[in-house]
Amino acid sequence: MSAAGVAVALTASMGASVSHAAEGSTLGVPTGSISADGKFFAPGPNTVVKRTEAPAGNSPLSAESASPVAPAPAGTAAYYNIKNAHWIAQSCGTNMIQQTSGQGKTTLVLSVEKSVAATVTKEVNVDLKYVSAGMGWSVTSTYGVKNESRFEVPDGKWGTVQAFPLFDVYEGEAWAGVGGDLPTGKRVWAYKPVGVCFNQWAQ
Repeated sequence: MSAAGVAVALTASMGASVSHAAEGSTLGVPTGSISADGKFFAPGPNTVVKRTEAPAGNSPLSAESASPVAPAPAGTAAYYNIKNAHWIAQSCGTNMIQQTSGQGKTTLVLSVEKSVAATVTKEVNVDLKYVSAGMGWSVTSTYGVKNESRFEVPDGKWGTVQAFPLFDVYEGEAWAGVGGDLPTGKRVWAYKPVGVCFNQWAQ
């Protein structure tokens, strides 16, 4: 999938625009791999996953495990303790952060250095400061992701490399009550940017 080369190198410049993978069939997100909420996808055969930091767990990449079924209700955030937080999976986000393309024969080089915001999905209206406390890291911060991919485009083919954020997915339980000792059966998911998913192909 990824090959080093010494041909002409094309490096995409950092752009302000962000594309959503679900908005166009021409983008390289694997068909049928996008989560129910449209925010994540599981990598396909053309996806190269590169982490910026060491892995938090050993589970495979998954869009399904990062796709809760019920959104938090509207209204004022209530007090909950977040307990039993743990890492469950990795997922690629569907917001494309960078792209390059070119005519072969060439080597496309996509160097990514980007700050990506953490995100949260929750089944209850819990203040994010309590989510951060329960998860053990700030869910309201941005995290730097930095990596590079090199893709050899054969002669006569048009190649594309796209970069998407890679997230570690954490799940916690919402507990209520004055002492936070009443289980609610509701869950909270937090997504920490930890690297880059490169989709790359030639056609």
